[in-house]
Amino acid sequence: MTQDSTTQDLPELPVGLAEFSELRQGNCVYVDKTADFPELLKARKFIFCARPRRFGKSLTLSAFDEFCSGREELFRGLAAERYMRSPDFVAHPVIRLDMSVGAAGDSIADLSASVMVILGENAARHNVSLHGPNIALAFYNLLLDVNNSTGKQVVLLIDEYDAPVIDVIGSTKEIANPGLLSARRNAMQDFYLMIKSANKKIKMAFITGITKFTRMGVFSRLNNLTDISLSSKFSSFMGYTQEELETYFAPFITSTALELGMSNDKLLRKIRHYYNGFSFDGKQKLYNPYSINNFFYDRDFLNYWTESGSDSFIRKFLMDKAITADQFQDKHVNSKFVRAPGEIDATPAHGFLYQAGYLTLRKRGKKNYTLRFPNLEVREYFAKLFLQNITYESFDTDDVAKELSRYLASCDIPGMVDIFHRLFAGICHKDHREASRSPVVRLIKKIIRKFTGSDPLDESVLNDSADLVETLEKSKGESFYRSLLQACLWTAGAKVTPEKPENIGALDLETYYGRLTYVFELKMAKNARDANVAVRNGMKQIHEKGYGLASKDPIFVSLAFGKAEKNIVGCIFEKNGQETTVEIKRKAGNGGGS
Repeated sequence: MTQDSTTQDLPELPVGLAEFSELRQGNCVYVDKTADFPELLKARKFIFCARPRRFGKSLTLSAFDEFCSGREELFRGLAAERYMRSPDFVAHPVIRLDMSVGAAGDSIADLSASVMVILGENAARHNVSLHGPNIALAFYNLLLDVNNSTGKQVVLLIDEYDAPVIDVIGSTKEIANPGLLSARRNAMQDFYLMIKSANKKIKMAFITGITKFTRMGVFSRLNNLTDISLSSKFSSFMGYTQEELETYFAPFITSTALELGMSNDKLLRKIRHYYNGFSFDGKQKLYNPYSINNFFYDRDFLNYWTESGSDSFIRKFLMDKAITADQFQDKHVNSKFVRAPGEIDATPAHGFLYQAGYLTLRKRGKKNYTLRFPNLEVREYFAKLFLQNITYESFDTDDVAKELSRYLASCDIPGMVDIFHRLFAGICHKDHREASRSPVVRLIKKIIRKFTGSDPLDESVLNDSADLVETLEKSKGESFYRSLLQACLWTAGAKVTPEKPENIGALDLETYYGRLTYVFELKMAKNARDANVAVRNGMKQIHEKGYGLASKDPIFVSLAFGKAEKNIVGCIFEKNGQETTVEIKRKAGNGGGS
């Protein structure tokens, strides 16, 4: 961030800082979360809180460390200061373990060496010697020795407890050493078992992570563990609320709006659309601190959180699953799933994405929720990963997104169609084949093959069965292309509503970009020769059912996809009452990949 008249008087932003003492001594912006500290210290003995990566877990534990240690000078002006000055406050020795450090290395020996370093640093902090034949016993001895040397129970803080296991799942380490995941899980299970063994020496333990690994001993061994991950009381314990954003970042909002040439209100609306929406109780919406601090530092709407870490894990996950870009939006789940979505390496697709932070909660009734992408940043990123995963050729999603956004803004339908055509031409034929194989289709085909392989069926039954299969495959094909179009439009920053219910039907895609509204109707054709009939039927359906008429001056687009060509074979669009046919540019052999 350049220093000019709009920035030189601003406080520092805590970009890259996770240590509370550095942040406070450096006069950085700190959104005060310390009001909850006294209650946490006096609450249940063992506390767990799950949050996505880079959501403030490390900074929270660092601040809680300084609070429990009694460093009152760091809390001047903060909510916890008053409690720290009261007779009720008693400082305790703190052991803080950042297990993300222990994730380094390719073997169990590397894991042990890294964890020993973390334990050694804590031993030196309390002037005791680290001893024990392995990490589990060294950990147990450390808890005992610190308690004995200080005469006080220990406050144990474990950050990213699941990092040693998550680091392996889907990585090259697991491919090179298939037994590493199981070995690390077993090693950490023995390690965390020591918490229960040293129970009487511990005042309280606060554990954070991305997910619940029940097979790591933390949840199965600590019977009285309190999980505050979904608690409404602690829903905003990490992350920024709208009120906190507008209060703590007020000078940044004003200066950024001035630099970008917009009003404060318009900037706040755009920030909310792009970054707000994470929720851990289904009601309170939050900003990811990492994205907000980097946004105000760069003053540019970029995908900060989603692109801040390695995406190899989710890339591999998408590659192994035949999923679409929109199938998880508004997916209904119950409270049982929300509290226990399963092991992250074995959970269903929506369970994995929920725990990794790509899907968030919305309340739906007393005990039910829906899952959805929290905001534009996450939605764009997921769409890019989806497109990169499904296209076999090099497909630069960033360049395509910029190109498509220009076409959307200028209502250049031929330009859009050209992009869509290039995208579909790069899809592997296996993905097309899988898209037409719904479970119902596969079952019907098996039944038909079984019966036709033995006693002949009545010809009318065979014909009816074949028609049903073709109808289902056609429907599945439209769904496949709709999902691809939606992902492509998402990458350009468009707001897309699939299968939007209207007065007498549901339109395929309604897309908003700026002040423009696009209504897409998709039709399947056997091949390019039938394209004209298909697109005419699509436009006829738009008008007969009154799609998009609730919007001002909608642009109607009817697209036909050829089953043989596996691509767009026809397009007509209507703007201001004038209909135009788009020429589809096809090269010889240009179809659905190889």
